[in-house]
Amino acid sequence: MMDASSKFQPGVYFGNVADLGAFDECLQIDNDKENIKGKYCLTKLKIPLLHNKSFIRMQNLWDNFDENDQPENFAREPPDFTQRWSICVPYGCTAKDVETHLNSYDKNLKFTVEEKYCQTIESQPKLNSGDWATIGILIAFACVIILSTCYDVYLHQADKDPIHPLTIAFSWFSGFQKLIKINNNPDLLPCLNGIRVLSMLWIIHGHETSALSKFTLFNSKYALDWLTHWWALFTVSSSVSVDSFFFLSGLLLMYGFLKSKAKKIPFNIPVFYIHRYLRLTPAFAAVIILYITFYMKLGTGPSWETVNHNFQDNCKEHWWSSLLYIHNYVAPEQNCVGQTWYLSVDMQLYILSPLILIPIGKWPKITPYLFGILAVVFTIIPTIVAWHYEIPALALNVAIPDWHKIYYAQVHTRAGPWIIGLALGYILFETKHKKYRINKILVTLLWLLTAAVMLYIIFGNYPGLDDNFQYSRLYNSLFTGFHRNLWALGLSWIVFACIHGYGGPVNWFLSLSVFQFFAKLTYCLYLLHKAVQNYNRGIVRVPVIFTNYTILQSFFSTTCLSTFISIIWVLCFEAPFAIIDTVIIKAVSNLWKK
Repeated sequence: MMDASSKFQPGVYFGNVADLGAFDECLQIDNDKENIKGKYCLTKLKIPLLHNKSFIRMQNLWDNFDENDQPENFAREPPDFTQRWSICVPYGCTAKDVETHLNSYDKNLKFTVEEKYCQTIESQPKLNSGDWATIGILIAFACVIILSTCYDVYLHQADKDPIHPLTIAFSWFSGFQKLIKINNNPDLLPCLNGIRVLSMLWIIHGHETSALSKFTLFNSKYALDWLTHWWALFTVSSSVSVDSFFFLSGLLLMYGFLKSKAKKIPFNIPVFYIHRYLRLTPAFAAVIILYITFYMKLGTGPSWETVNHNFQDNCKEHWWSSLLYIHNYVAPEQNCVGQTWYLSVDMQLYILSPLILIPIGKWPKITPYLFGILAVVFTIIPTIVAWHYEIPALALNVAIPDWHKIYYAQVHTRAGPWIIGLALGYILFETKHKKYRINKILVTLLWLLTAAVMLYIIFGNYPGLDDNFQYSRLYNSLFTGFHRNLWALGLSWIVFACIHGYGGPVNWFLSLSVFQFFAKLTYCLYLLHKAVQNYNRGIVRVPVIFTNYTILQSFFSTTCLSTFISIIWVLCFEAPFAIIDTVIIKAVSNLWKK
């Protein structure tokens, strides 16, 4: 037990503020003769002498044992610096016994030990009836997939058609063929695939760096120094990648609506909503079920329970608001599958979209005025919110507990890029069969302006990384209110230029066939990548060294593993239900006609 317990670690002034001992060694202690088993406890030691700004920032960056998975940019101010050690004791000892024993050495010691931070071999997660029921359902589901795939292969070999589309809906044979199939139809706007994939990779990178900073770090001081370099802004500013998806969502919605209208397909609002719900929900529901059931049984570690239990608890309590896509308003700081606040905002915008689509369909002449008014309104609203709550231009140091509730995950503050996407979708549809000749000088200026604006949005707030730098309230408000819409305007020029022959190498790159394959995985990647990150964070046994190389290594590791799992998720929960969605929509449409 002495060997499994922590000793005073080196590098405290380098930021090594924790020693996790030997977790597995402690739990494996089992002396039958003495009837002694190991119990692993994490302790806290408050050290007021080290209470200074540098160590507080280090503690905010590292501390992961008391958090409720608050937004990465929510800065906490602990009253004291906290050193953490582990101790291995006989399993009969309580947390209070351990705390009393540790504090008995000196009256000035302030060790605290809580039972929730103690683990034994018996306390490790075990499968319950709900888990076994889920496993049974998955086995039945796997049988359906196998039968569907075998039937599909037989049809392929016999060159026959299926009895009904549903009989091969769960076939991995057809599903994988569709997944890797490259469609060269220019009407699909191929440059959007590159934007979608690159934005998804940027989101994963931002979440990965944030997750890595919350690991038990050996060099927290270096991690703080890393935040003062200009390249850190690539991570800090990654939230605009989500605005890229709002922009694409609006663009494709308007473009698809106008295509259907041109084909004289009636706009059926109930079918419109049913299609969207069936498109998003199966894969999302599968992730929620994973979190509620046996996800917690997949790993162990000193901080496994404290890192991951909130995800399971939140899903058990708020799964219903997630599946209703209102969890950005119902306990937004505790929603299930935290990053999916985006799905709620996007779904709510989708529900409201007929208020824009129908008037444009009936009175197309009002289009420029309508979009102009909406763009101005949804620029003013986030500016006012930023002014009222004094939201800083750099989200890095935001200290607002209700960050998601008042700004980040709200329709009225995030609708701007979506509106701009709608406007571009209208423009692209109206100009898709027309050739525009734009002066080369103007094209060059537009590219330079776009590059300058988008680079400023990412790197322009570099002075704000200095703790002593203070932006004016006016600048903070204007940047917060305008930068997401300006980002969408930059993307609008990129897409327009690529579609109309002014994209050059940018269009070539964004339209690469490989992006079309990965674009089909982005939804499942978005749903699953944080589960992989939480898993990696929870199983850590020793402090991690934070470096640029470690960030890249963990990013590529997470991306590759998440991609592999996403392929399985698409074949199991997305592609099959897309076919079911088609069958249901067709049936509902026929009933509606009658």
